Amino acid sequence: MKKRSESRGFAALSFDRMTRRLLSIASEGPLALIVHARPDGDCIGSGFATAKLLAEAGCRCRVVCPDPMPERLAFLDLTGQGDITPPPEGAEFGPGSRAVALDVAAPSLLGGLDKQYDILLTIDHHDSSTPVSDRYLDPGASATGEIVWRIAKNWLRTGVIRSIPHETAYAAYAAISSDTGCFRFPNVTPATHRIAAQLISELPEHADIDRRLFEIKTPARIAAEKTALELLRVSDDGRISVCAISNEMIRKCALPQSELDALTDVARSVDGVEVAVAVREEEPGRYRVSLRSNGSANVSAVCGVFGGGGHRRAAGCTLESDDMEKVLSRVLKEIRRRI
Repeated sequence: MKKRSESRGFAALSFDRMTRRLLSIASEGPLALIVHARPDGDCIGSGFATAKLLAEAGCRCRVVCPDPMPERLAFLDLTGQGDITPPPEGAEFGPGSRAVALDVAAPSLLGGLDKQYDILLTIDHHDSSTPVSDRYLDPGASATGEIVWRIAKNWLRTGVIRSIPHETAYAAYAAISSDTGCFRFPNVTPATHRIAAQLISELPEHADIDRRLFEIKTPARIAAEKTALELLRVSDDGRISVCAISNEMIRKCALPQSELDALTDVARSVDGVEVAVAVREEEPGRYRVSLRSNGSANVSAVCGVFGGGGHRRAAGCTLESDDMEKVLSRVLKEIRRRI
């Protein structure tokens, strides 16, 4: 299928133009809201916040992701949708459908869905990204959830909707809290706190959202953190930490893919570490690398060398090699150039 977006250049949209485009696209018929692979709290929260917002505007949509919903984020399914993987071809919201991408920084994060869906608009906040369609990009936003909340406020002010659904506020708050580490990360701005204040005024359950995101852990999560601690290595006088895991160990420890971000979380928590590295084997010869910076190192630039990207302090890429240690060596070489 040839996408309409391929017949023209990808345009950078202003906020007002994006809000009008989103409403126009959604008003034309059923719309898939595509979020990135290995879903996190921001993309899931933004997806369901937008779904409820569009429903309030009289539009029909469904959240779609290359990967299943992580168990720990299932509480954000505020539409009762359930499965977020693509419906079968020919089904409503299935491959061939019109779509909007949320929180998607690059085609590689779509697991091939960019070739299956007609993506007409992207809404994102990553400062290092490769467009897959016309897009609105605000790298100053701490999370895509911030942008979604601004859309909701705009539509309320302009009369598109009569009220903002409680579920939209709930999911937008979760998205922002998730991507800011409960408002601890450097991507938090004064605007983030102003938006959080608006949301908290609507959400007596905001503390419960944070507890669900950051305190409650499934047995699988605890097992993943235990494995990460066993794999942890620290080098370069304590400035770099590494957790690398093979497919064999993932199977041996029965670790679900949705919990493997524990590798990064454990690696970055070591006192004195400037850059944390997590490498996991996705399939033979293919490795996913996640980087986090606790200091001045720009890990987005590191990942950019390998065709990836993200934020200055949180980024990822995918490398191919016949050996995981070779992958790690290449990545560490680029990190050492920047610390």
